Amino acid sequence: MPRIGAVGAAVGLALVVLGSFLPWVRSGTVFYNSYQSLGILRHLGFTDTFPALGILLDIWLGVIPAAAVAIAMYALRLRRTAAVLAVILALLMGTIAGAATVQGENEDGVISIASTGPAVMLAGAVLTLLGAVVVLVTQRNRVKQYQQTSGGDL
Repeated sequence: MPRIGAVGAAVGLALVVLGSFLPWVRSGTVFYNSYQSLGILRHLGFTDTFPALGILLDIWLGVIPAAAVAIAMYALRLRRTAAVLAVILALLMGTIAGAATVQGENEDGVISIASTGPAVMLAGAVLTLLGAVVVLVTQRNRVKQYQQTSGGDL
């Protein structure tokens, strides 16, 4: 059962990364992915005006390496550690993608949110969260079973 959760979480993390490369913002007839949108915000100087935004942008750029580390930890059978990292990523990215998805596309505006990227990222975050919870619950049950059969602490 932990393998099923690990595979689900890994596929979810891949969807989270894929969602970051899909369209997030529409400007006229042009679509921009999340990284292009963040580059525009940096270029326009919003990070100088709002320093907290700069920190959030740096965190966003760390999603791909963090997802890769989590997937590698699943592959190396460090499932609980990977699951904790996956839960953190799923909650953070799922919240952002959920807010963008709820905002939805506005066909009337010149600049609006494109729903493709946020929707894929939100689906990936939900799958990641479910898979990571399965891993954490099943690993906990395995530790309890070991303690009961061996009579000692792990």
